Amino acid sequence: MKKPNILICGPSQYTNTDLLCAATPAGTIPENTDNDDFIPGSEGNDGPDETEKKLVRRFVETPVANFIEANEITDLGKDGCFPENLSMHGYVKEIEQELRTDGILSEKNAKIDAVWYCPCVTSFMDESEKDFIRSAAGLPGALIVTEALHNSTRAEFKRDIDVLTALAGSRRLILAPTASSGMNFMSMSSGTWHLVEKTKRMFLDGTGASDEERAAYETAWTRFYEKKIDDWREALDEALDDCIGQAARRAAFLLDKPTELNMNDLIEEGVGLLGELVGILRGGAEFEARPRKATLAHAAELRENIELMIYEVAACFGRAADSDLVELILRHSKTSGLPKDAAAVTYAAGQVAKAVSEPWTEYTRKEVLAIYREAKEEAMEMEFKPFDDDNPYADLEDVCEVDEEDLEDSGDEQDGLDAESDGGPGDDVHEPADELPDDCVASDEPEWKD
Repeated sequence: MKKPNILICGPSQYTNTDLLCAATPAGTIPENTDNDDFIPGSEGNDGPDETEKKLVRRFVETPVANFIEANEITDLGKDGCFPENLSMHGYVKEIEQELRTDGILSEKNAKIDAVWYCPCVTSFMDESEKDFIRSAAGLPGALIVTEALHNSTRAEFKRDIDVLTALAGSRRLILAPTASSGMNFMSMSSGTWHLVEKTKRMFLDGTGASDEERAAYETAWTRFYEKKIDDWREALDEALDDCIGQAARRAAFLLDKPTELNMNDLIEEGVGLLGELVGILRGGAEFEARPRKATLAHAAELRENIELMIYEVAACFGRAADSDLVELILRHSKTSGLPKDAAAVTYAAGQVAKAVSEPWTEYTRKEVLAIYREAKEEAMEMEFKPFDDDNPYADLEDVCEVDEEDLEDSGDEQDGLDAESDGGPGDDVHEPADELPDDCVASDEPEWKD
């Protein structure tokens, strides 16, 4: 059975190489660039007339796939810009032609089976690149692979996902980091697991292989990624716990946060409170308190926090959330409990999002509701310390407090030590050595190499 040829391409060479390293087990990509398996001529991209560019930078053959890393697509445009009127189908055909011309793949095997395209950050994306991403619809095996930046806020992350989803669709969009650990609020390294698994399924479904061939290939794939899958599974569990836990703690913070109201709002609040008091004094058992503006303001923020958490939970699995997924999860979650039990409701909604987003298990509506109820009951017994994005270490301040009396005692002890010393302060430490050991002698060699 043939192996798939996977093309990794995009505007940034750094991102393309990082994704190749992230999607293959350690040691697959040579660390020493002197012995790197570059395509001949890839470093000297300019042709004799300084106009011709090599499209392929590196070819890596593994037991389960051939990975083809392309040079930067922006190298093909003017002044490093994304080339205009370039379709993904046309670009792939040029790659295939170069592979045949250079003899890297035979005529029979010179076919790209899957494309992993790594786009620019959406804020820097021009119309040419957007058109290129839209053209991926003409290639069944094309996937748009993106990662969140370290400096992305939660709202910016959701915005970027919405932009890319509008261009490529949520099913074609995969969230997988490259060399970084993902966003500043969680790790998404398990998204690479979803990327390789989805690519494998698309390839097998398109080959028409027999059951025996599929089973043999699955075995080889699992053996190749065995250690990597363990790392991805561990990263996934940690990412989900961090994501849902922090969202619940944000809910606890939002619930206690004062809401700014203008004079008219304050007057309306006062009238509402007075109405509640009158109803209580009259003994109106059927009196229902009107939702106050402060309560409604909290509810809006708390709901937004849950929606952002759903995007984050889906991202842990490498999936892109959209409005349909958000509404599905909110229907299964009793968000009407906001803001009374905000932290517990947020935690339970996170567990529902986790179940619904999981790509390899399907749950019935009854099972999802059971997951919510059980998680809500569990969360009601938990304590969620408020988490503020602007001050994420606020809950550690108490731990870092120092008792002044302890400082005074330690000072006295230090004075006593200094007094017992024969010489001046610090005579017994940091003395210059006449000679350094052989392994500490300075040399011209760098301390590390790329």
